[in-house]
Amino acid sequence: MPSGELRAIRREKGSRGYINELRKRGLLPAVVYGKDKPDMLISVNAKELSGLLKAMGSASAILDLQVEGTDDRHKVMLKEMQRDPVGRTPNHVDFQLVDMNKPVHAEIPVHLVGTPAGVKAGGIIQHGLRTVEVEGLPGKLPPRFDIDISHLDLHDKMTVADITSPEGIEIISEPDQVILSIIVPRAVLEPAESAPVLEENGDKGANGKANGNGHGKTNGNGNGEKAEA
Repeated sequence: MPSGELRAIRREKGSRGYINELRKRGLLPAVVYGKDKPDMLISVNAKELSGLLKAMGSASAILDLQVEGTDDRHKVMLKEMQRDPVGRTPNHVDFQLVDMNKPVHAEIPVHLVGTPAGVKAGGIIQHGLRTVEVEGLPGKLPPRFDIDISHLDLHDKMTVADITSPEGIEIISEPDQVILSIIVPRAVLEPAESAPVLEENGDKGANGKANGNGHGKTNGNGNGEKAEA
């Protein structure tokens, strides 16, 4: 997986007002941790980080973090991005230091390629997993898994076991977890039922049911007289 350079600025722990001021300036508060080193408090440009991750095609990309005003450069991965619960905009980022010679745990996005035959036949895609958990050396992590789904027909599905990983990368998600399936819409599976046809076997009795002899319910003495209420 290629790496991209991200500039960072050292920051103080500060108050909520200080953190909000950083955000107003377009900076994301962040922390770098790992390798048994003290946490490093930084801030990064929100637009720069977003553009970099988009260009690299994966949130699990390896980033070259350069701390402005110093010679400090660190290889990091984005481990968590907290978002505002209302606007869903990023408001804090956690980075993890990585050793390029040691395996890391990462989530790799799944990218679907093609239009399934089952969709052309009237089916719809039901999504399952959108990322797959893997372990491997940072430099060998793929930016994403491209999966051809054009051959999938109605009722077919694709699971984690169907993914082929690059050499040196181990997929640790459960093999039977479903990535997607092609389902038939309910409207197709369950056509509208026709209305039942009522047979007319004589006059209806007082209770609305036809009794077959043109009279109401009998009183049990066999004389055909109507029972008293």
